[in-house]
Parts: sequence; structure tokens; C-alpha cells
Amino acid sequence: MTAKSARILGLCMVAGGTLLLCAHSAMAQEGPTQGNPLGVYVGAGLGVSDIRQDSVAENGDLSMDRSTVGWDAFIGIRPLPYLGAEVGYLDFGSTHQYEYAPLAFAPESRLHESADAPVAFAVGYIPLQPWWDVYLKAGGARLHKSWDSEMPSACAECLSGSGVTYLSGENSNWDFAYGVGTQVSFGAVAWRLEYVRVNATGNESGGDPDMLSAGVSWRFL
Repeated sequence: MTAKSARILGLCMVAGGTLLLCAHSAMAQEGPTQGNPLGVYVGAGLGVSDIRQDSVAENGDLSMDRSTVGWDAFIGIRPLPYLGAEVGYLDFGSTHQYEYAPLAFAPESRLHESADAPVAFAVGYIPLQPWWDVYLKAGGARLHKSWDSEMPSACAECLSGSGVTYLSGENSNWDFAYGVGTQVSFGAVAWRLEYVRVNATGNESGGDPDMLSAGVSWRFL
């Protein structure tokens, strides 16, 4: 699945949730139990993520937009049928991108990058049925990116493949994060499909990582 496909599916989820909301009257989902008044739950997911990086001098002016495997883990509360909160960890994975040199005997350029972030969200729920929700989330992420690159040096030895420059770096910044999802509950277990994106405006390397994942959560009774 490509990054474009992940974004399209995320937008389809938003549009689908809006249409269903217009077609059905919202029904309040079962509230917290007596033994769990805050509606505490835990969960994890696995999916397709996209790692991006703008072209900057620190990584040799190489850019990236590649899909890979990512995962997340979270703990949340839902004290009200329409409102909750989550904290968790997003691991967007790591990937490589290659750029081939125009000279046949020059070494290729390579950029390797990984991205991850602890996150905190406020979550708003739209109950469509007692067992089915659409939800929106917004909050902050401490986005951490690390990379290393190899590229041909500007020297005569490059013609023989021996002139290579190695660069590496990392940075962490607080950024805005948001997402949309839907979940179906069977008792204490809920299966979810979710799209999350981090808006990396505060990250000097740029590039907004995102992830489309399928996950499961378990609510304490």
C-alpha cells in the first residue's frame, strides 16, 4: 500500500463517518462500569506508515517519501460516551531511499531514516450504534527523527567509487498530531481502524509521518 493510498483511505473514513452520522441518529454507547468509572482501556495496532523528510543540508540534501511497517501502543480513558483521552507511542518504523549517481562508476546516494513519537490525544466519539463508533483525535506528539546518509564526495576519487561522504543526525520537537478512526466493540474488546498523522512543522528535517493501522483495545471491567 502506498502513502497516497493511506491518505485516501483516511479521507474516505472521514467522509464515510459524516454520511453515516447524517443517516443515523447518534446512540449513546454503554458507559463506564462500576468497577471502571473512568472507562480505562489499553490497546495496540499494526499498519502501514509513511516516513518523509525534506531535502536539507544536514542529510546531504537528500529527500524521502517511503512506506514501511509501523505500530502503536496506547492507554486511554473514556469517562463519557462522547469524550475521552489517550496517551501512547507511535513507531513509524525505518526505511531506506536510494538515488543513483549519473556517472556509471560513482557510488549511489543512500538515506536511511527512522521516526517515532510519544503522543497525547483528546478523543471525541460519535456513537453510531451502541457497539460502533467513529472518533476524531487531536493533540501533541514529541516527534523524534534520526537519519544517516551516504553520498558521493565532490572529488576525483568518486570516479573509482571510493569517495563517499557519511552524514548522520537526529532531532526531536513537539508537533501537532491528529487522527480519525472507527471501532466496533464486542464486550470489553474493540477492533479499530485508524489513520494518524503528525504535522512536523516544528521539526527542522520536515516531512509529516503518518500511519494507517488496524488495532485492538481491551477495556477493564
